[in-house]
Amino acid sequence: MTYEEARNLLADMRAAKRRANAIKARIADIESDAQSISSALNNSGVSGGIMHSRVEELALKVETEREKHMAALEAYFALEDKLAAAIDTLEPLEKEIILAFYLDGKPNWKVGEAVGLEERTVRRYKRKAAQKIADIL
Repeated sequence: MTYEEARNLLADMRAAKRRANAIKARIADIESDAQSISSALNNSGVSGGIMHSRVEELALKVETEREKHMAALEAYFALEDKLAAAIDTLEPLEKEIILAFYLDGKPNWKVGEAVGLEERTVRRYKRKAAQKIADIL
């Protein structure tokens, strides 16, 4: 992996973290919908009617959607685990800078304030750490 690819991956992880949280919320909604549909099926008293088949159709759609979201979430977590292992190999200061910038979304100057370095030094550490991550991945 090149430095640019690693840097892009780190930036993508910031967005992926937000997407993963949205997916978790969507899965919770879907599971709630599935429970409601299941309850409606069990209590409907309509056997073989149009209502029953429509509810079954909706239940199938809900389950398909849940599986799709679960697969996306699993892919995100697999990538996150791989990246976390690479980040764990960094020096403590490099690790703190990478996490603050890419995962917490702090700007370079704010990261510099937190770790007691000038902004350009933060950029240098960040570049060096991203290259180490690229070499590992």
